[in-house]
Amino acid sequence: MSLALPLGRQRVVGARSGTTLAALDLGTSKIACFIATAGPGGGLALLGRGLQSAEGLERGEIVDLEAAEAAVRAVLQEAEEQAGLTVETVVAAVGAGQPRSILLEVERPLGGRTVDESDLEAALARARDEVVGKGLAVLHLVAIEARVDGGRPVVDPRGLEGRTLALLVHVVAAEREPLLAVMRCLERCHLSVRGLVAAPYAAGLGCLTEDERERGCLLVDIGADATQVAHFAGGRLLHVDRVELGGERITHDVAWGLSTTRREAERIKNLYGAVVWRACDDHVRIELRQLGDGNEVATGEVPRTRLTTIVRARVVEIFDALGARLRENGAILRARPPRALVLTGGAAQLEGMDELAQETFGLPTRIGRPRGLSSGLRSDEDPGLSAVLGALAFGRDGGGGTPLPTFDGRRGVGDRLGRFRAWFRQNF
Repeated sequence: MSLALPLGRQRVVGARSGTTLAALDLGTSKIACFIATAGPGGGLALLGRGLQSAEGLERGEIVDLEAAEAAVRAVLQEAEEQAGLTVETVVAAVGAGQPRSILLEVERPLGGRTVDESDLEAALARARDEVVGKGLAVLHLVAIEARVDGGRPVVDPRGLEGRTLALLVHVVAAEREPLLAVMRCLERCHLSVRGLVAAPYAAGLGCLTEDERERGCLLVDIGADATQVAHFAGGRLLHVDRVELGGERITHDVAWGLSTTRREAERIKNLYGAVVWRACDDHVRIELRQLGDGNEVATGEVPRTRLTTIVRARVVEIFDALGARLRENGAILRARPPRALVLTGGAAQLEGMDELAQETFGLPTRIGRPRGLSSGLRSDEDPGLSAVLGALAFGRDGGGGTPLPTFDGRRGVGDRLGRFRAWFRQNF
């Protein structure tokens, strides 16, 4: 959803207490759905959730509409049965269209008067129009800083007087057709879309603390087919990027290296996978079913050292590729360097991932798990659920700055989709 974040620290008008919210995470390996209510103090109480295999999707994009529709319907039914509600509108976390960052500096003539809200809105609209003119859809618009008459950068220029306003804008854009396919799939499930949020942004909203987003934090979400990154600083989203390597590559390497099936490789990776050398012990043997063996019982074994060597090699490649990508396209990271790194996503649970990331990127690192629910999730919950929780937070907080309409149980949506319709007209 096109998102104009106001400069300065205005109060965000989000969902009122008791409002029911629904969110989807459309990933490569799984589709997740959360239904929650907004509690007092900004918390979320989980009412129901569903998890299903992401049939019909590859790299977060629809490749088989009927299979994807069936998967979405299944995950909705699971969550709805737990919550005792029917979902009519959702916020969806998406990786479709390969969201990417574009930095633009937009100028606005002032003619000697003071800067007001309309100047900021006009500058953001110009940035959006420039990107849409290139054939892309705009997911998020983030005002980073402003200068009046070439002066020092300020967070909030309103009230300053001058001749020219220059606004630095971060645009998160994506290819249009894959986003249209996602919306078409959701419409076939009789869902109205309240908003779309880039998956790495959602993951950051789902597992980072306010202090981390304020001080500067690099969020690394290791998904099945891609590793996505979001950089936050000053409480704002400053950069998103991705490399086309993820947990599926690790599983493939394990299956190939140990001569076993993909299903068995996934099981072994999740149970025994590690990236630290202390996990290398030739005396620890892992039982497995060999390739072509139809028995249900393990018929072979390998030392854990061999598994660790395979897994570590691929994770090192992923981190090296990500580092190279950030150096190539991370001007904003160099200007506002992160002070910490948070790993999330399914593969973040491999033993020693935080240690290897800290060694590679030179930043204090922790594993990011879903946070912000007052009830319904354990503290040790799967990092792979960060994005769906972040999509809930995105809807609760009005998309980080712009109020979104809300959905209340079985009530219709009516004019509450006006903002999304406006976004659709602007982008398509």
